[in-house]
Amino acid sequence: MLKFLFCVAALLALGYCKAKKTTKSFEILRAPPSEIVVELGETYTPDRPGERIRVSGIGKSILYVEKVEAKDIDSYKCVIEDKCTGDKEEIWVDVVVPDRTCEDVYGVGPVVYGASWHYKNWTAAVQDCLDKGLEIALPSSDEENAVLLANILKSYDSHPNAQKFAHENWLWIGAHDMTHEGQWTSVVTEELLLDVYAEGKLPWGKGQPDNRLGPNDKFPEDQDVAGIHRGSGKWDDSFEHYNRPYVCLCPPQ
Repeated sequence: MLKFLFCVAALLALGYCKAKKTTKSFEILRAPPSEIVVELGETYTPDRPGERIRVSGIGKSILYVEKVEAKDIDSYKCVIEDKCTGDKEEIWVDVVVPDRTCEDVYGVGPVVYGASWHYKNWTAAVQDCLDKGLEIALPSSDEENAVLLANILKSYDSHPNAQKFAHENWLWIGAHDMTHEGQWTSVVTEELLLDVYAEGKLPWGKGQPDNRLGPNDKFPEDQDVAGIHRGSGKWDDSFEHYNRPYVCLCPPQ
């Protein structure tokens, strides 16, 4: 679900954008942040309280929320358009709550694995878990994989940041075969997964991993990293540069 802020050309979009003659009919002097972090229940405004979003206006349009609710956690698009020249620019802003990946908040409850509902490529997802003092999730048995799936589903149903991900079915986990093609290892320990996975067979989806049937003109890269499907719990090999949500392993309760 997207929410739209419509701003006519000579606007201060979200309180930051101001028109100025250039090669275009306007110039963005100060773009809004790509992400705004809010707390549920607080009042949010980037400038002056009391000014509400207008469908269109002259001079400015302010994002104002009287009392932040889960339904306000969404992606907003500001459209700056000169109705005379047709010049247009779109600016996207994500409004999110603090992640609190492993805390018992937002109705998620205590979890072993904490889903993080932000788009990152695989490498950035691994690093973000490390930056939080955690490690990216990687189950070592079918039982752990089932717990991982259950924790993802609980977070998807309850975490306010998850509602924007209805069309995203995959989350990153910590498996890769970057070192040797076909030898899937843990990014944390570099152990071969077949040596440590209890059942001796990884929970790949049907026909996976397929490396996209090998590099070709359309897909010159290998598929060297893995994600888990939030519906089935099956794994799939994928391209490292794709942006997806991801899951970190939480500290013991």
